[in-house]
Order: sequence, then C-alpha cells, then structure tokens
Amino acid sequence: MNDAIGRGDLPGGVLVVTSSHGVLYRRAYGIRTLEPARVANDPSTIYEFASTTKPMATASAIMLLAQRGVLRLGDRVGTWIPAFAANGKHDVTLLQLLTHTGGMQIDYVKADYQADVPAILAHTYAAGLSFAPGTKFEYSDLAFITLADVVAHAAKTPYERFVQDELFRPLGMRDAFFDTTIDAAHRARLAPQIRNESEQRLRDAYGTVPGLNGHAGMLATAGDVALLARAFLRAARGLETPGFALTPATVRAMIEPHYAGDGQVRGIGWDLDSVYSRNRGEIFARGGFGHTGSSGTSVWIDPASDVAVVFASNAHYPDTGGSTLYLEAKLDTLVAAQIRHQGGERTAIDAAREQSARYSADAARSALGFPATPGPAPTPAPSPSPSPLR
Repeated sequence: MNDAIGRGDLPGGVLVVTSSHGVLYRRAYGIRTLEPARVANDPSTIYEFASTTKPMATASAIMLLAQRGVLRLGDRVGTWIPAFAANGKHDVTLLQLLTHTGGMQIDYVKADYQADVPAILAHTYAAGLSFAPGTKFEYSDLAFITLADVVAHAAKTPYERFVQDELFRPLGMRDAFFDTTIDAAHRARLAPQIRNESEQRLRDAYGTVPGLNGHAGMLATAGDVALLARAFLRAARGLETPGFALTPATVRAMIEPHYAGDGQVRGIGWDLDSVYSRNRGEIFARGGFGHTGSSGTSVWIDPASDVAVVFASNAHYPDTGGSTLYLEAKLDTLVAAQIRHQGGERTAIDAAREQSARYSADAARSALGFPATPGPAPTPAPSPSPSPLR
C-alpha cells in the first residue's frame, strides 16, 4: 500500500479483511484529501464505491424483491417500465440485465452528462440494443441504472431509500448512503474524487449526475461495506446474519454461475470469472465472487477460506492517472496466502478444491445452455401501476 501511494497510484486507502466471525485486519493508509488542508486518512473515511454498488446494492435489492415474491428474474423489464420496451427491447429480462447479457449499450452518451435523471432515463429507454439479448456478455452501466428504476417501481419507493432502509440500516451500516440520502456531517468525511471537486466538475469528468445511481453511487466506509461483505460470506457458507435481509438460499442463487460467452462467467450482479475479476488475485480458488469499482475500490469474497477482502480508495485524486487494479489483485493474493491449516479432517486446501470443482461443474452446465432460451412469462403488471420514480 505504501509503495503504491509513493508511486502516485492513489493518495490513500483503507483495507479491511473479515471472516464470517469478525474483522481480522483493518488499517488506513495515506491521506484522505489535500484540500483545503492535508487530512490524514483513517477508517472513518467515506468513499464512493462506484461499480461495487451493482452487486452489493442494486442486484441485492432486486433479489430481495424476488425473495418477497414481488417480481421474478424472468420478468421482462417492460413489465415494470413500459417505456423500456421501445426499439426491440420488449423481450429483455431482469436476469439478462443482471448478468450484462441484455444487449444494452455500455453507458449513456457524453451529451447526457449535463442532463437530469428523467432525461437520461428517457434516452436510455428509447435506445435500441447493441446485440440480441442473451447471446453475449457486454458490461453495461445502463443496465443497472435501469434496474435501479425497476426497484423504485416495484418497491414503490425511491431506490436509494429502499436500499438504505432494507439492506444497509438493519445490518448496522450507519455510514452507508447515496448522494440523495447523505447528510452534511457524513459528507464532511467523504473522500474527494477529483481536485477542486464540485458537482459540475464531476459531471464534466465522469458524468456523475446527482440522483442517478444503481450502476454506482454507494457512499460508505470500508468498515460498513465489510459488514455487508461478511453477511454475504456467511450466507454463502449457509449461515444467517442478524439484520441481513437476504437468506442463504437467495445468496446461493446470486452466485450461481451464468455462462455469458467467450469464457465469461457472471453471477447475479456479482463477478465470478471474467475479464473484470482480476482482483481475485493468484491464489483464491474459483468459486468466490466479487466486484471492482472504477474509483479504486474492490470486494472479493471467498467462502472456501472464510474470508472477505474490502479495499477502498479515491485513486483518481488528486490526479486522474491513478489506478489500483494491480494493487487490488496483489492485496487479495497476499490475504489468500495467509490462510493457514487449522487441523482436523477438512483443510483449507480441501475446501478450496471442493469450491473450485463445484464452480467448474456449475459453469460447464450453464455453458451447455448458452445462448439462453427465453425466460418464463412475465409477472403481470401490478394494479394500480406503481407511481413514477421521482
């Protein structure tokens, strides 16, 4: 970490390693900000977790609504958002969006960086597809922006409020927010993304539009994200966690392999084994799950070794050239290397082999059915129709 900070890859960061029983390691490095004065980093720093929002918030919210019987993964997106069905998108399903196989374009156009949320959604729903749904994998921010809107329609409450009230707060995540819910006291601990940060500069640089979330937008301490990661870890190992809304069976469904073509394997929201899963490192066995965020954040969860690794930084501050992708992989490799034989009949190596074998079999089974056949008939539209998102 200190070497990476010295090279200018990041100004500072926080690393948290947890098992299913509690935190094993927590340490802050470097600085939080240089403006208006230099502030040393500490574990209370709140970071923008960027695309780790996709599995930890958006996909989790969809799965919670599925767990409650409100929607089904085979539902056509147009069932919940009629405008989405335009220009050949009428058969796209929630599951396809969750696995980045829905054919949606990667991101909204740069001209929309200055637009408001309703305009961006309208343009998203009017757009056509990049490829036939269910036939290939292409990572899409627009897919998860759409899924956040589905959550709002299905839950009949704003996406950010639903995630915070149903997922974050019951688990004790008191330092986890979105831009529409964070208060001034917590915002004072938020690490800046760019030098001289302002709403307009964030719009210009990254298209960060206030209130546009789902693909990104989770603001939290590494410690709070570790609480959520530990809940997922415990559920993947068949254990309940007080306050965690998702059951072990639901989490098991989230991390089931979905082959998406060209050797890419995804879970529901989670990355399992794809071009984007290099943060797994060199030692963790396949069968774990995680995600990265472009801001310099990473989560990897390995049920076999009973470890979750959460890393947070503001890598683009103060200069945009910073990157933590190599560092994230090295950190996960170092953590995996520290796992020690605990004795007994079943060793850590046995657990890793079993996890890897189960994953390989499940992924191969999924590949046999690719491209996917059409899903079940959609859930009937609720009556009366859900109120508009905002």
